[in-house]
Amino acid sequence: SGAVMGLVVCVVGGIALFVSETFTRQVNALQNASSRAFAGEHLNRLVTAVVMDARGIYASKTIEAAQPFGEGIMASLDKIDAHLAQWRTLVPEADLGGFDAMAAKAAEFRTFRAETARLGAVDPALANEQGNNEANRANRKAYQAEINAVVESDQARFDQITAEINGFKDLVIPVVLGTTLVGLLLGLGV
Repeated sequence: SGAVMGLVVCVVGGIALFVSETFTRQVNALQNASSRAFAGEHLNRLVTAVVMDARGIYASKTIEAAQPFGEGIMASLDKIDAHLAQWRTLVPEADLGGFDAMAAKAAEFRTFRAETARLGAVDPALANEQGNNEANRANRKAYQAEINAVVESDQARFDQITAEINGFKDLVIPVVLGTTLVGLLLGLGV
């Protein structure tokens, strides 16, 4: 009887260990996917801040009026660079291709918008000529599409892991209850 109970305890303990380890791994993956999805939203806000400051330069009549907008652009571009470097550490190996394509567009965006800021300090009309046009809007849309692709991929991964956790939970509860019941019955039988 002691051997049967010992076996039941070992089985229940093994299941508990497996469940705990699997659940911990899934929760960590979920947190990673959640952080990456949030990172995409944060990047969108920073890009919007740069675009709004560029519009501020276009509307400025003087260098002095354009100056705070130029400083805003450069501060946001620096935040984007730091944000991308931190975000990249969260990206799984399989997703780095898409992330790096988006980061390359971010580098182009930086070069272009740094020039907008520089021109704003020379003559806001030159900055307006450089940035307030269809070619730039097309470039910005391409960059936005890259960001959206990365965000959608991260969101899909988040949804997939959530479904896996729910499926795992639905599978584990009956197994644990069943094993416990069998153990009790065996214990009573012995």
